[in-house]
Amino acid sequence: MAFSVGDKVIHRIHGAGVITGKKRMRVTEKPAPYLVIDLLRPRSIMMVPTDRAEQRLRPVSKVARLRRLLVEKLAGQPGKLPKDYKKRAEQINDKLKSGQVTNWIEVIRDLRHRHEQRPLSLGDRKLLDRAMELLSGEFALAQGIDLGGAESRLASIFQRQHEFRDQQVGTKGWLQTVTEKVMGPFTKRETQATAEAGQVLSRGGG
Repeated sequence: MAFSVGDKVIHRIHGAGVITGKKRMRVTEKPAPYLVIDLLRPRSIMMVPTDRAEQRLRPVSKVARLRRLLVEKLAGQPGKLPKDYKKRAEQINDKLKSGQVTNWIEVIRDLRHRHEQRPLSLGDRKLLDRAMELLSGEFALAQGIDLGGAESRLASIFQRQHEFRDQQVGTKGWLQTVTEKVMGPFTKRETQATAEAGQVLSRGGG
């Protein structure tokens, strides 16, 4: 897809940013067009060759999709992480570098669940912090709010993720918890879609 100035994007490695311009640069013998991206965190500017943009960038997800993914992932059972730190870090880093919001949510869910069983190591804590940075950046851009607001809202959700697992999936109370905790009320269409997703999960449909 073609990206334009003003587009909110996710870089596969560096996370959320906004395209603020286009520029021709001479990196090799021949000048080439680049996209100028203002990253949210760390606050910095990066350049992406336009001919590689589709491999490195994707549009920011819609708020409705982000909320739905949070619901589905938190209501499901945490994934089993390798006991060996090196293997665990490799698996998690692969997910973080995928650029996929689904993977970021799973990393946070699984590491927080691990923390419920035992304190996280320093390495695990850094991976968790990075996953939260990536996810909060996407939520901030999707909702048009600052990073601090996105971080605090997401933290309040993940701190209570056990409630999502314990709730009877598809019930009114479960949906109400989601509505109150995940960035404001759903539209009628979103509520119906979330209810249908909950029914699928309750039947073991994934």
